[in-house]
Amino acid sequence: MSSNQDLPIPVKQDPKPRAFRMDIQGLRAIAVGVVVLYHFWGHYLPGGFVGVDVFFVISGFLITSHLLAKPPKNIGDVVNFWMRRVKRLIPASFLVILASVSGIWFFAPSTVWQDWGLQAMAATFYFQNWYLALTKVDYLAEGEAPSPFQHFWSLSAEEQFYFVWPILIGLLIFAAIKSGIKPATAALAGISAVFLVSFGYSLYATATEPGSAYFSTFTRVWEFSVGALVAALGTRAHAAKKDAMSLIGSWGGVLAIAFSAVAFTGQMPFPGYIAAIPVFGTALILLCHSTHKYSPNMFLSSKPFQFFGDNSYAIYLWHWPLLILMPFMVDDFKWPQKIIALALTLVLAVLTQKLVEVRFRKFIDASVLLTAPRFLATGSFVLALVAGAFYLNTERIINDAQDVDKALAQVEKELGEDCFGAASLSESCGEAVNIETAYQPVAPAPVVAKTDKPVVYKDDCFASQDADYKDRPVCNYGDGKIKVALVGNSHAGQWIPALEPMAKKNGWSIDTYLASRCAVMGEPQVFDSEAREKGCADYGSWVTKQIEKEDYDLVISSNRQSLPVSGYEMENTAEPAQKAYEKILQDWAGTGAAVAVIRDTSFPGETVENVPDCVASSDGEFSECSGEAKQWIPMDPQADAVKALDKPNIIDVDMKDQLCEDGRCFAVVGGIVAYWDHSHLTETFAESLSQTLESRLKKELDSKELFPAA
Repeated sequence: MSSNQDLPIPVKQDPKPRAFRMDIQGLRAIAVGVVVLYHFWGHYLPGGFVGVDVFFVISGFLITSHLLAKPPKNIGDVVNFWMRRVKRLIPASFLVILASVSGIWFFAPSTVWQDWGLQAMAATFYFQNWYLALTKVDYLAEGEAPSPFQHFWSLSAEEQFYFVWPILIGLLIFAAIKSGIKPATAALAGISAVFLVSFGYSLYATATEPGSAYFSTFTRVWEFSVGALVAALGTRAHAAKKDAMSLIGSWGGVLAIAFSAVAFTGQMPFPGYIAAIPVFGTALILLCHSTHKYSPNMFLSSKPFQFFGDNSYAIYLWHWPLLILMPFMVDDFKWPQKIIALALTLVLAVLTQKLVEVRFRKFIDASVLLTAPRFLATGSFVLALVAGAFYLNTERIINDAQDVDKALAQVEKELGEDCFGAASLSESCGEAVNIETAYQPVAPAPVVAKTDKPVVYKDDCFASQDADYKDRPVCNYGDGKIKVALVGNSHAGQWIPALEPMAKKNGWSIDTYLASRCAVMGEPQVFDSEAREKGCADYGSWVTKQIEKEDYDLVISSNRQSLPVSGYEMENTAEPAQKAYEKILQDWAGTGAAVAVIRDTSFPGETVENVPDCVASSDGEFSECSGEAKQWIPMDPQADAVKALDKPNIIDVDMKDQLCEDGRCFAVVGGIVAYWDHSHLTETFAESLSQTLESRLKKELDSKELFPAA
């Protein structure tokens, strides 16, 4: 899993069981602590995201305890239950959403306004988890900066649970009474059934669709159900105990949570069977309820743990927006700035807990005019209007900057032909400009650059990892007699804008064989599921058969090696990857086709999260958006394979001098924004490289048959 997806949020204590359990409040402190540490310094605690699982179990336990003690008897009781949740949870969350929207307006670049405005609405109406599941699990979304609202995904899942659970418990109790069954037995049976169905689905979805499964309510219900099962076992089962077995069980639960926080990583498919470790560890602590003098209670009930437990909801609400927005406010966001962010989180959390969670809730309880339903409706409406303004304003900015040709002409006029685009790196430009500071305005405008993608995306030309590479679209560009195959992942697809003019000029017909993320080498690579691993390898074999079948004159290939070959880590995958490429390149050349490998372009993602966002934030000073060549220039085992083979009909072309110079690589080259995310060339910049790419291909291939226009 991408680390940006691991954003749990704690739940407010609601309601307290008859005898207040300080160990639960202490558990909240542990959970929010590991989550915050994970977000600020994830390399120290790579599994800190399991805090969400701890909170889900606690929530299931407390809510079910309340519902079993006082089951809803009619729709009025259910509505009253919902409104209590509104009064406890919504005021603080609405405050943080409003504050975050204000922070975006003042500090964040316009390139994020549209998406973040939509996410603000998703957070307001508690479908943030589904928004992320539908839009943020694709490989090409990895370069998008996380929003200040991304952590609301788990609160959304929780609110969806709150909406359904009282109805389910009420129906179970009603059915038990009508059937003469003990209500406790019916509740235990019903909750067990929910647990089994959800856990089974979680195992399946995590294995087949791990990205969307992470955010799905359906894959998480079993975690709530585990806490609910502890509640359904009855108060005797989790009454305070001083015996040795409860002592051992409680410490076992604590160790399970600690092990998960230290040993798990964001790359592990989650949730799934491994989520059972923190989930059942938490349930064990709740079930054992050890009050032995050496039990975890000795620190869980201490004042520091109680303080952080009391404020856990507000701490989590505030820490994430501060973590996301403060880098836009300060030049460096390192240890000192992070400490300030944490201190500010605590101050805001305490104020929110006292003034909003407690005092404002009492005000709603006592108010005749501002009832809970009216507050919910009014607050949602206001936040939706504010968030919608971001979306509409971004649309206006995009429309104003949509004429890319006009913007390019303006930039070229200001810089001169010799310093426009990649020409700025040539000797003809001389010392006329400083490439990292002198370009304003740029083209395309950063907000437009984000959507300045090659036509292969609109035409849906990629075999998808979501379909395990079983969908194998082939797109065609050009109608000439010379048959060309473009093969690789998205770093091959980015060259279509440069190849299309060549195709028109030389009479080419280009077929694309493109796969999202999968480096087309015919060997398994390490994916988050076995199906994708096999699918990627099979795709490479299928491409080779297609090349043999279609009798191509030229095969052009490029790949970004973002995944290691199966059985290896990234640091030692270059050699086995090169061997795989040597074999497949020879297979392609064996069909009689010439083979040309375009070396992989520089990779800003090593230091820059998103290039258009960086450019939009830089006010013409783009040095922060540039990077050292030794960091940005990636390994390219496919190009290395060409050198090792040393065959005249298998050549490679290196274009890095169009992006890098004197040990530096640039995000803006001669006034043109070169990337639309953290990795892929904009259509505008790729198209500007067409003549250079053609001249280098012609030189290396030396073929009048392939380049008749020459």
